[in-house]
Amino acid sequence: MRLFVVLSLAMGLGVAVSARAQEPEFAFPLIQGYGGIAVQPDVAEMPQRGAKIVFDITADSPPGEANRALETVARYLNLNAQAGNKTTDVKLALVLHGKATRCALDDAAYAKAVAAAAGTEGTAGPITNNPNRLLLAELKKHGVETFVCGQSLARNKYPLTDVAPELTVAASAMTVNVNKQLAGYAYLLMH
Repeated sequence: MRLFVVLSLAMGLGVAVSARAQEPEFAFPLIQGYGGIAVQPDVAEMPQRGAKIVFDITADSPPGEANRALETVARYLNLNAQAGNKTTDVKLALVLHGKATRCALDDAAYAKAVAAAAGTEGTAGPITNNPNRLLLAELKKHGVETFVCGQSLARNKYPLTDVAPELTVAASAMTVNVNKQLAGYAYLLMH
């Protein structure tokens, strides 16, 4: 009897371990390649139509990688698409500032900023384009307002001419956050 119980437990644990080890599959119902979602049937608190959110993005990303906070914005759009909402059913805005300001640069300025941070300025580095631009373009295409803080640009000595065309320069991140909240947007800090 003991052997049967031990074998049953061992077999049961084997099933549990193999089920846990299986990688989840992520879907991209709207933004392909960014912000993948795990489809969860019969869960609570699905995205609602009429949501208004401003994403306050302060964290940079490792050189050559898309910013994880931008991926979060894409994930929110993918969750809405999965729930049957259209992009026009929600109003989203994001503002890059602080360390995230580098994500707002055009390709040449981004490569130069990465090289300067690595101490390899003046040499041909492995980074030649800003990996955030494709994602920013997709977000903008789906109605997300994309801003960069003009104060952070100045403090980091990035000229306005270095800003990628996917973004609008705002007076400051503070003004975007305050103005959007006065307009009824929920505030999410992404750092």
